[in-house]
Amino acid sequence: MMKYLSYKTYMFTKAITIVLLLLCFALPGVCQLNIEGRVIDGADNKPLIFANVFISNTTKGQQTDEKGRFKLTNVPSGTIDLVISYVGYQTFSLQLKADTLKKSLLVILNADAIELQGVTVKRVRDGFKKYFYVFEEGFMGKTNFSKECKLKNPGALTFSKSNDDSELIIRAEEPLEIENKVLGYVVKYQLEEFRYNFKEHYTSYWGYPFFEEMKTRSDRRKKQWIENRNKAYYGSSQHFLKALTEEKLNEEGYVMHTLIRQEKKFFSVPLVAEKRDSTGNIINEASKEKMMVDSTDLKLRINQSLKKIATNGFSRHVQYLVRTPLKESEIVSQHKDLFAIEFRNHLYVVYNKEFEEPQFANGGLTNIPQTSIISLLEPPALVEKNGHLINPLAFIFEGRWGNEKIGELLPLDYQPELP
Repeated sequence: MMKYLSYKTYMFTKAITIVLLLLCFALPGVCQLNIEGRVIDGADNKPLIFANVFISNTTKGQQTDEKGRFKLTNVPSGTIDLVISYVGYQTFSLQLKADTLKKSLLVILNADAIELQGVTVKRVRDGFKKYFYVFEEGFMGKTNFSKECKLKNPGALTFSKSNDDSELIIRAEEPLEIENKVLGYVVKYQLEEFRYNFKEHYTSYWGYPFFEEMKTRSDRRKKQWIENRNKAYYGSSQHFLKALTEEKLNEEGYVMHTLIRQEKKFFSVPLVAEKRDSTGNIINEASKEKMMVDSTDLKLRINQSLKKIATNGFSRHVQYLVRTPLKESEIVSQHKDLFAIEFRNHLYVVYNKEFEEPQFANGGLTNIPQTSIISLLEPPALVEKNGHLINPLAFIFEGRWGNEKIGELLPLDYQPELP
């Protein structure tokens, strides 16, 4: 299960002290959306040369020049995350809309406090050897496309543990460079933090990806990249959210149900119940041997509108689907140019236009549709019409979308195209 941290918690606890100043002249251009500015050192106000400036989850980015200047042109409309990173400095991120930005930016970066103080966080000896597989599976993903991804600079990773040894904490000393030859991208990922909970067996991570198109002269390879990108897009969470806001779920191949998940509650009963005659006299006494019965399961089972869904044998929960599918209007409402998603319990999403990969099929079943589960951390979740989730930390993904991760990730502005 992939779990994300609360967005509000993340925003208030992130230890970044960055000052953003707005200068007094307007950006040129009316129709074209641009973002420009300068990046300087907070200690001496000198320009930071070759700082990485990019829009998270897109192909839009560049490095600052000798005066610390940058200019991003043809910026996507809607809400974006502007990210500026520099080795040894705290990462800058600002969520904004380019069409409402009227002034140039002056960004002051401060050196990383941990780097300055030389503080080390309970480092794990031989951490890479012991735990790289955890990172690879939890960050790259488990799909066939994920397996083809290659991390070019694994030495940038540092491995630590929390004080109580309950969590593995992985950070990167420089942007991670991931080569995805299947989709034709090099992804430079500014990883802020990756965590794995040993007890609950879930991963959480956050950071900022930047995409660079791979180059090739082979028409065959270009065609294959397009086919693979389309395959990664259709059935993805972004595709689902776009179809949801456009009220085209059925047309695009989706069905969604309410999933009720409750913790199991056991009580003991005799293995063989006592029997009485019509007058109330005991014919056979109850056996002394006991068996455990799940009261939660019994309670839900009598509701004919529910259908039980299998769980892992060691799961602490029992789960049932509401048989009647949900309509878009039951969970989505429009607020100006944004859509608010809100639902009770959990959302069970079936994508019928693509079968699940064999390694994810329970009991060796074949030709089963892809299924995902969404849990909502902070309602409502805001989405733009293109499927962009404003706050990606609002959802917990399980199932197919929990397995995809970086290996299936596409730029936010990706549009399917014909091969």
